[in-house]
Amino acid sequence: MFEILEKSTGSVIGIKVQGKLVHEDYAQFVPRLEKLIKEHGSIRCYCEMADFHGITPHALWDELKFDVKHCKEIERCAIVGDPSWHQWMTKMGQTIFRRAQMKYFDQSQSEEAWQWVCEGVESNNRTEPETTTASA
Repeated sequence: MFEILEKSTGSVIGIKVQGKLVHEDYAQFVPRLEKLIKEHGSIRCYCEMADFHGITPHALWDELKFDVKHCKEIERCAIVGDPSWHQWMTKMGQTIFRRAQMKYFDQSQSEEAWQWVCEGVESNNRTEPETTTASA
């Protein structure tokens, strides 16, 4: 499940990822991201992965399609969570999002991660919180 965090604003989106991601999660969430990209030209992402249990093959395919299509429109991405596998995921993302700055933060550094993602961005527009709860 993807959940948009309340402190999302303008071109900066905060996302909480929980459980196991499935195709239906992406079917609901990708249009939301594409709308932000269309409105702002590019976006920055804060991605908190506190209780993440993996991704189905179909959802992984959805992720890869989004990444390839929008790799030039992601400026920065902070991955926040468990160091055991998030550092690897950040390195993989840097391969796809060559333009984007990607950085891993431990869960205890969540505020620092949010500040890093927002650094240099001024925005008055708030992104409405939305929870995507599709799962198989």
